[in-house]
Amino acid sequence: MELHLTARQTGLWQRLMALAREQLMGLAMQMESTGKVDRPTLTTLAQQLALDDPLPDDRLSQRVLSALALAQSSAGLAMSFASSWQVEDAILTFGTPQQRQRYCAQSGVFGLAALPEQVMASSTVKATPVTAGWQLSGTVKAVLNVTQATEYLVLAQTPPNATGAFVISADQPGVTVSQPITPLGLHGLTIADVQLTDVPVTAADQIGQLGQGQRVMQRAQSLGQLFAGAITAGIWQHATDQARQLALTEQPPLTALAPAMAITAALQTSVYNAAQQADDERPFTDAAQLAAMFASQNALAPFKILMPLIGDLAYTQHSPLSALQNDVATLPLIVGTDTQLALTFATTSLNDEVADVPTTGPHTAPEHLVVADLHRVVKRLNLTRDVPVNVGSIATAKRVVALGRGAMEPAVLLQAQQLAKWIGAALAVTQPLTAMEQFSIEQQIGASAVTVAPEVLINIGVAGDDDYLAGMAGDDDYLAGMAGAQHVLSVNTDEQAPIFKHSQQIFVGGAAEFLAGMVAALN
Repeated sequence: MELHLTARQTGLWQRLMALAREQLMGLAMQMESTGKVDRPTLTTLAQQLALDDPLPDDRLSQRVLSALALAQSSAGLAMSFASSWQVEDAILTFGTPQQRQRYCAQSGVFGLAALPEQVMASSTVKATPVTAGWQLSGTVKAVLNVTQATEYLVLAQTPPNATGAFVISADQPGVTVSQPITPLGLHGLTIADVQLTDVPVTAADQIGQLGQGQRVMQRAQSLGQLFAGAITAGIWQHATDQARQLALTEQPPLTALAPAMAITAALQTSVYNAAQQADDERPFTDAAQLAAMFASQNALAPFKILMPLIGDLAYTQHSPLSALQNDVATLPLIVGTDTQLALTFATTSLNDEVADVPTTGPHTAPEHLVVADLHRVVKRLNLTRDVPVNVGSIATAKRVVALGRGAMEPAVLLQAQQLAKWIGAALAVTQPLTAMEQFSIEQQIGASAVTVAPEVLINIGVAGDDDYLAGMAGDDDYLAGMAGAQHVLSVNTDEQAPIFKHSQQIFVGGAAEFLAGMVAALN
């Protein structure tokens, strides 16, 4: 392992290698011979692979390392866990604290629909509104881990034309599993269609906001491509190790192994770097797609190098390299073929669409935030980096915290001042707050007051029409004054607040709740 790992990641890798030696070797042989692995065994392994901290800064990097290590013993086992980790990530990224506690506190195994682009586009699951929530009906195609999973993550269309992501229990009434597919490789991974008939779900089962379903699944798809690259690299490493052990000579010359080792190292580095981008809250979709394309286009290249080293054994039914070839040949069933991956990359890259990062613009709906999202916001906006000592005026500050009528309580003002200090932001106000003793007209945002153009503007308790209600300038005055801000996050209890139409991220709730969440996230 030539990657630049942290001390924590190095410790994880050493534990994974010990696990492979002590437990996975026998399990892998059993899976290859029977094609099955029972649920209790998977649950026990899930507990052993659980992260010490469910939300570490390097969560996805750790998961990629785990997939890489597992694939060196069993690619089917690695894919089982990778698909489960895609669901885990969706819950940790978009779910509420209650959902995280409900689904992720106990290490289980999740089921996930295979996510090539055409599967997402042809989803036939419909969500019909009922008094308590919705009823889901339709067919979920190619669900992974279908016989071992206790819950499935599915995408459904809700009226009039919105998508929602829902977690449903595998044992709910109305859930019927079809005959599982027997894949060419990846033994131990079960794949089948799931038929849903009037399956009841509520808001507590919904992951993310209504309308975010496609975004939830697109992120899961990108992670699936990332994991597929890691698993391919693990298979190549496994093949290289097998060739070393079975070579007709005592030790194959390094010149014979070097090409296979080089292509494996390149893919390992590619997927690890993409995982680091994801952990840093940077766009990683393109990097994941390129890694998956590289893995798919070169899937058989190492085998052409390694097979001559083991002689005639390479072409018999007892050849371990043949089984590993079948593993890489099965991956397109789950993540898509070369053509599908190339088309997806061209579409998202050339059109500047990034699934894992909300885009901005007049026609883009803002991202709805809850308290559980705020740690991600702090990281994505780099609020703890390059904190200036002297922030200057609101006109020149790179970060601005603006307070409106909804933030006039003394306790809220103190929390806002603390937040501004910690992130190096200038404190601004709307017109009503200029009458307060601690604020001045120089801190008022507005086209007729001070215009601002920060990198980040956080509006707390600002409706967007405070000045109008106060009998002063219209709401356009404040909105015009903040028009130069690059990223706007707004907090208000009113879901219809005008400020939300001009924000990339919104928090519908009280100022005190938001500020307490931000302080906790910064801590």
